[in-house]
Amino acid sequence: MTDDTTLTARERLRIHLREARRTTDSPIVEVQLEGALDAWNDLPPTPLRECPVCGKVGLPERIRNHECTQSLRQEHR
Repeated sequence: MTDDTTLTARERLRIHLREARRTTDSPIVEVQLEGALDAWNDLPPTPLRECPVCGKVGLPERIRNHECTQSLRQEHR
C-alpha cells in the first residue's frame, strides 16, 4: 500500500471504501459500499490552490504541507 503521508484525504477514503468492500462478507454491506464508491466517483475534483508565497500550485492539503522554497530562502538569510 502507498505511504499515507503522500495520499490526499480523498485518496485515503477511496482506499478504505474499496478495502471494506473487498473484505465484507455481507451482501447488504457490499451494496452500501458500492453505492459509497459510486458517490465518491461522482464528486467534483478538488480545486487546486496556489501557495501565496512561492506560487506553487497543487491540492490544498499538499500545498499546506509543502516545503515552500521562498520561505526556505528567507530563513537562510
